[in-house]
Amino acid sequence: MSASCTILNTIQAQIVKYGTFENLKDFYNSHPEVGQLPAGTFIRNRQMPFTDLFNFLLYPRSKSTDIELLEYSHLIGKPNVNKSDFSHRRRYVPAAYLKALNSSIMTSVYRKCRISTWNGHLILAGDGTTYSLPNTLAIKLKYLQGRKTGRGEQALARGVVLKDVLNDLVPASDMECYGRDEIELLSDELENLPKEIMQYSPVVILDRKFCAYTLIAKLIHLGIGFVIRVKSRFNAAVDDFIGSGKNEETVDLHPASTTVKKLKRIYGKGVLSSFRVRLVRMSSGVVVLTSLCDSLSSETGEDIYHDRWDDETTIGFFKNCLQVEIFSGISDNALQQDFHAKTILYNVLSALCQQAAMMRHDDVDRRINRNVALGILKLNAILALTGKDRVNNTILSFVLNEIARFTTLVKRHRSNPRLFRKMKHSGKYITLYNYRRAI
Repeated sequence: MSASCTILNTIQAQIVKYGTFENLKDFYNSHPEVGQLPAGTFIRNRQMPFTDLFNFLLYPRSKSTDIELLEYSHLIGKPNVNKSDFSHRRRYVPAAYLKALNSSIMTSVYRKCRISTWNGHLILAGDGTTYSLPNTLAIKLKYLQGRKTGRGEQALARGVVLKDVLNDLVPASDMECYGRDEIELLSDELENLPKEIMQYSPVVILDRKFCAYTLIAKLIHLGIGFVIRVKSRFNAAVDDFIGSGKNEETVDLHPASTTVKKLKRIYGKGVLSSFRVRLVRMSSGVVVLTSLCDSLSSETGEDIYHDRWDDETTIGFFKNCLQVEIFSGISDNALQQDFHAKTILYNVLSALCQQAAMMRHDDVDRRINRNVALGILKLNAILALTGKDRVNNTILSFVLNEIARFTTLVKRHRSNPRLFRKMKHSGKYITLYNYRRAI
């Protein structure tokens, strides 16, 4: 069995497990901080039992909830459930339950499946972003706490996405209040990585906004390698290297005394007061600091630092195609449910596309059209999510063949000018190219 098939089957098995009411009760019992499950919840025979409710939370949704519920009822062959009933019952599914599902998926995948690595390392790319939220007073009060850049009218959230770029999976993601720093969010996700991921000696690739002693100290403490682009005036030794014209040098970075005090306050007295790193010039304008001794460039001239761009395009896919900023509720729990559901949905879609790509027999360098694949996934959501077809006798290979039909040519070494926006739009994400959403 191929690695991608194993990944898809592993994801499906975890979704089926978490789609049982017994597992939800076990989650409540082991996580008292989420509250107590009211007696009698999901016990009565209703039109939408817990399993159907849970699968609908993972269903690709971006339109009116009334329409999505109607489409879903047609898909599973059951009577339609109204929006108010769905909204009432979803309150008993903590958003942390979906986040735990993604963590459980990653634990199983990295324990059971064949994983691609670079020089024995798992390559993780991290990046942060901003999400527009429903502009209600309650959401603004919660998510704009600690904001230092003016009051603002639009409710915003700070988010991070950590991606395994070689295996096209998102092991961790989070969305918190706008006042939290992206470095703090990323540190929390790195600290909670399963041991099954840590056994692959992960290396995290980061842009210059993550170039901070607090994060470097955290990575060293966790035993995670790093490749971080340095920013100007970060350290005198770094500035000297940039001006020297050298391609590589090992230096000791000595933080200022105030920074050392801050590190001791965060990590204790045993924290390092200096950091030995290797500075590498990737191009005329890009210098990175790394804890690795390996060469960062391959014989073809490609380097692992630029794999970080794959994480940025993934965030664009989250916003443009998965429509992560379109929420099906205005409560904090509903927002977090939708966010973590989209992360799980991305991993399902990735596993489907990887398996579909293996079914092609030509030698042309092609890539599955993810936008179209997402639409096909929606048409076959129950089969793709759980491996069970409740209506038709559709087999998974038929769905994979459909996905494999829609490909685009891979144009390597293509470079387009990067467009920048001067301000965040108050509505949904502005797309910078012409496309038609599949959901």
